Amino acid sequence: MRSTTRFGAVLAMILCAAAMILPSQASAAEEKLFVNLTSDEMNRAAMAILFSTKVRSEKKIPVTIFLNVDGARIADTNIPQHQHLSGMTLQQMLQAFMQQGGRVILCPMCMKIVGGMSKDDVLEGVEIGGPDVTWPALFAEDVTVLSY
Repeated sequence: MRSTTRFGAVLAMILCAAAMILPSQASAAEEKLFVNLTSDEMNRAAMAILFSTKVRSEKKIPVTIFLNVDGARIADTNIPQHQHLSGMTLQQMLQAFMQQGGRVILCPMCMKIVGGMSKDDVLEGVEIGGPDVTWPALFAEDVTVLSY
């Protein structure tokens, strides 16, 4: 009789554990990450891009990097690029991120005012933002926002 009771208790614990795990996995499929990158400082920008790439590749969730303020300069193809300790430039990191399905949006005001860029100066694959482009990514349900 005791083994039947123990079996029932173990089974109940397994079912409770499964009930706790399954909802979190279902919500993980709906998670999104929005990374607000406001700096073109090498280490800060590299951390944001490499972290975004890792999240995109390992968690398989949508990740958007938003380049604004000084971060807009990262998308300027006319600025000389320096290598990070990883062996890549910031633009190469962005390209690798986009190749894995990541999305990069550039603030249009920052592009013009801070970076002095036109659309022709922008790294290929980077989208020019605006309310219809940026807001759906930023204000989506279950989005986590990180700022660098």
